[in-house]
Amino acid sequence: MVNRFLPLAFLATLVTVAAGQTVSPPTERVLHVFSNSDEPVSVKASENRVRAPMSVEDFTVLALRHNPTLAAAADRIRMARGRKLQARRWPNPVVGYHGTEVGNLRSAGAQGGFISQRLILGGKLQLDQSIAGKEINEAHYRFHAQEQRIRSDVPVRFYDALVAQRRALLAKELADIGDDTVAASKRLLDDEIGTENALLQAEIKADQSNNFLSNSENETVEAWRRLVVVVGLPSMPLSHLHGDLVGDLSPVLSWDDCYTRMLDGNPAILAARTRVDRARLTIQRARREPIPNVDLSVSVRHHDITGSEIANLQLGIPLPLFDKNRGNIRVAEAEWSAACNEVRRIELELQDRLAMSYRRYANARQQVERYGQRTLGRAKQSLDIVRNGYEAGKADYLTLLNAQETYVQVSLSYLSALREQHVAGAIIENQLLTGSLAPRRYH
Repeated sequence: MVNRFLPLAFLATLVTVAAGQTVSPPTERVLHVFSNSDEPVSVKASENRVRAPMSVEDFTVLALRHNPTLAAAADRIRMARGRKLQARRWPNPVVGYHGTEVGNLRSAGAQGGFISQRLILGGKLQLDQSIAGKEINEAHYRFHAQEQRIRSDVPVRFYDALVAQRRALLAKELADIGDDTVAASKRLLDDEIGTENALLQAEIKADQSNNFLSNSENETVEAWRRLVVVVGLPSMPLSHLHGDLVGDLSPVLSWDDCYTRMLDGNPAILAARTRVDRARLTIQRARREPIPNVDLSVSVRHHDITGSEIANLQLGIPLPLFDKNRGNIRVAEAEWSAACNEVRRIELELQDRLAMSYRRYANARQQVERYGQRTLGRAKQSLDIVRNGYEAGKADYLTLLNAQETYVQVSLSYLSALREQHVAGAIIENQLLTGSLAPRRYH
């Protein structure tokens, strides 16, 4: 894609030299794309955009306020608290009417009322509360995990959008050079200095560079839309982003630092470990289920024949002869084992993802260092030397064209490497928790 529009810069230099005009070198016109530039990007779909530049911190604050998944995670904490509140409640007593010996000796018999209550024994209510407490802890860890996912997704989408905007600036410079080349080629043709083929070639290259600009603008709009979606404000109008691709890079991360960061207090792992604790309590609860509860009933009646007041006391205890809850005990034990294995799976998955993420980060960091410290400067220096040599008649067309190709390719590669380092660093710093909008499974 790059090779098709690069000759435009050469043609601009060629035409302006032939016409006795001067232009600012492309190397000076594109350097600002790597800096903290607040220059707005020209995007046709953004006529009514917000003017104030926004930083990654601004978007993070908005996302923590408007992303619906975080509010849903908070709702699940309230749900767990409600279950704990309900778990400690005793069954409601039963009250009713009680009549016996009705019609005996043509009397009303014994008439009265009763009240009964089921007494939960064996510490089952206390275990139910403990299990519900573990659910609250797990919901808290899931909330923090979702918060981490948002804090990871926002920088990833932000730097995607920022790089897209800076790439659009570069594409705009190239398109301007192409348009200038076509205009200059027409003047040369009118003055019978240039050729019709040179004009056709300039128009072809100008079309290609303008196609590249259009694609870059569309990528900018797409990146913006994906950014505001994860923020939770999809109708937010496009605005310029405030960020320094070089200055905002995080300090160098070593493998040991990344490994420790990934495991130390990772809320996804803590939530999984809490499920293990909850499953262990569930086993205890299942084993205590066969312990009989007591049904206590008290009734008071008036006996119509004798005129006496009669009180009855009834106590019922189920005998665990046929159902000893063995099936549910086995289910609880299997759930505990599955929860233990899930913890191990999450740890291994995170280590596997860390290996890939750190490789991406290390590669990008090395490329950024090489491009920023050596390659980009050398490419600029080489282009300046060749351009000056061409103006002095000491360099040919192909040499200048190659120098310009090299510089623009290095510039685009540098942008890609900066984006990759920002993205990989943000994912690692947020403990590899990403995908805030993806559906989650809740046990």
